[in-house]
Parts: sequence; structure tokens; C-alpha cells
Amino acid sequence: MQPIEETRASRSLPMIEDDLTGTSAESNRRGWFFAPPPSFMWALGSILVAVLVYVLHDLVLILLLATTLAYLINPLVKIAESALIKREVAVGVAYVGIGLSLIALTYFLFPLLRGELDALSSNAPSFNARFDEAIDAVQNEIVAHYPAASRWFATREDRYEKLNEFLDEQITNIPALSSRLASTVLAGVLIPLFSYFFLRDSRKIVQFVLDHLAAKHIETSVAVWCEINRIVGRYLHGLAIDSVLVGILAGVGLWILGVNYPLLLGVMTALLNVVPYLGPILGAAATMVVAMIQFKSLSPLVKVLAFYLSLKLVNFVIIQPKIMGGEQNLHPILFIASVIAGGHIMGVIGMIIAVPVVTILQESVRLLLERRRYFVHRAASAPATGVKIQPYVC
Repeated sequence: MQPIEETRASRSLPMIEDDLTGTSAESNRRGWFFAPPPSFMWALGSILVAVLVYVLHDLVLILLLATTLAYLINPLVKIAESALIKREVAVGVAYVGIGLSLIALTYFLFPLLRGELDALSSNAPSFNARFDEAIDAVQNEIVAHYPAASRWFATREDRYEKLNEFLDEQITNIPALSSRLASTVLAGVLIPLFSYFFLRDSRKIVQFVLDHLAAKHIETSVAVWCEINRIVGRYLHGLAIDSVLVGILAGVGLWILGVNYPLLLGVMTALLNVVPYLGPILGAAATMVVAMIQFKSLSPLVKVLAFYLSLKLVNFVIIQPKIMGGEQNLHPILFIASVIAGGHIMGVIGMIIAVPVVTILQESVRLLLERRRYFVHRAASAPATGVKIQPYVC
């Protein structure tokens, strides 16, 4: 006769195995019931999340922008925490410091920007006439050197017709633009508010999620979270510093070339630099329009184009490797595809956030597959070596 403890343990073993495999003897006896495989549940959950993101894309966009702002401010919060300041107070101190910095920046730079904006607005009434004159002057210069190029250029009447068609389309979209403007104002209020609470309660949110996870999933979840935190923080901080440096170099270079509104164009170049591929092209195009109206000659346009190409080369070869580590962790085809898909789903903002989002998904899947292979290998090894996997430390 076996001992009671041994009998109970032997009877409990199938129950434990059933709990680990997600099946039970009772469910096996029922022919109509079966536990779905984990891969099916993951696929179903991913589809549901994708549907919710598509339906609530405006709210998701606000939350993503708020998270982005929180990541940008987080280093300042850590500096304040290093001075033994509580996190709640540190977040408030960081926001006050940012507000004072913006006030100081506005006080010193706004007069210069206002001067350029006043000059630009004073020339706005005659913009069309000056733009047409500049286009005609550049076309005549090109035709003088290359007569065969005359068939490539449109006449002034054709340009007027296309411009009127474009203006008519914009007028019909005024109601949509007004509603979009209201949404933008609301987002401008909600984004700083949400980012404040994200910064203040981020640790509580992470702790709450970990407390409600199964023990066997905590280590993998921490590893995935640390990888996400590393990728997003590095990308956003590097992108912000990169845009500031590119804007400064653009403003100084345009001032040396004698192009009007160098400060305004430098700020615009910095803001557009966050948009992959399309942003630098738009910045160069706007600057070339200003240079064409100002000089009415082909040579300054070539200089501006060469300057922006050189700036892009310097940014790609020198600035980005130093600031962002020189790696995107994405294959070039996947990088381009993610930018196109993000632009199709969420417009310009989607193009900006597509790269870190796809990188996060790629690294998360990689970590999950590595952990799965490890546990499968450990379960297959007999006898167990007793060596535990090293914990993932952020």
C-alpha cells in the first residue's frame, strides 16, 4: 500500500500537467470542446487590437503623441529625481522648466521671427506675380542654354488654370479643414495633459500590469518592456537632437548664401526633418521657391539644391551615426514599407511614428521567439541541469 502523500502527489500530477498545457481531462472527454492553441489566441488578439486602432485612430494618435512628449521630457525628470526629488514633484519641476525655457526662447527669438514673418506677409499680395516672373525668368534662362527644353515647360495660362483648380478643391474642403482645426486645438490641450499623467504614473502603470500577469510571463514581459523603452527612447531623443542640429545648420547655411528668411526656413527645415524621406524634400523645395523669387536666376537654385544635398549627406554620414547609433534595426525595404503604410493610415504623423512602431513589433516578436525556444529547449533537456535563465535587467 502506497503512502497517502505519494498517492495524492501522483494523482495531482495529471492535474498540474493539464494546467500547464491548457487542457483538462474533462475537456478531453467532451468531443465538442477544445482549448484553442496559443498562436490562434495571439492572432485573434492582434486582429482585435488592429481593428480598435483603426476605429479609434484619433484617440490612438493623441495617446502616441502624448507618449512621445513624455519620452522627450523623461530625461529631465530623471535629472530631478537624481537630486532626491519625488517623481510627482520632479514632473512638475520639468514642466515648469520647459515652460520658462519656451518663454525665454520666445522672448529672444520671436522678434527675429516676427521681422521675417512681417516681411513675408508684406510680400504676400504680390506673391503670385513675383512667382510667375521668377518662373518665367528661370525658364528663359534654361531655354537660352538648352533650346530643346522649351517643350517641357507650361505656359503662364496653363499654370493659372492648374492653380485655380487647386484653389477650388481647397475651398470645397473648408468644412473638413475647420473640423480638423478644432480637433487639432483639442489635441493641443490633451497631449500635454496626458503626457503629464504618463510621466507621473508610469511606474504605477507598469507595476499594475506586472502584478496581474502570471509568474511565468513576468520575466519575458519585463524583457519586452525594457527593449521597447530602449528603442523608443533612443529613437525619439536622437530624432529631436538631429532635427535641432539640422535646423541650425540650415539656417546658418542659408544666411551665408544670402537667402531671405534664413531663421524661418531653418525652423521649417528642423520641423520637416522628423518626416522620413518626404520632410527634407519639402524643406528643400520651399527654400528653392524663396530663392527663385528672390534671385530670379538658375544659379542660386543650383547652390541651394547642392547645399541641401550636402546637408542631407552630412546628416546621414556624420550626425545620425553619432546621435542615433547609426542603426534603425530595420531592413531598408521594411523601413520604406512602414513609412508608406504609416502615411496611408495616419498621414504625416503616421510616417513619423511608423519606424519606431515597426521596430518595436520586430524586436518584441524576436524576444518572444527567443524565450519560447529557450523554454522548449529546457523542457526537452533531461535531466534538468538546474541552471536558470539570467534575469533581464533594464
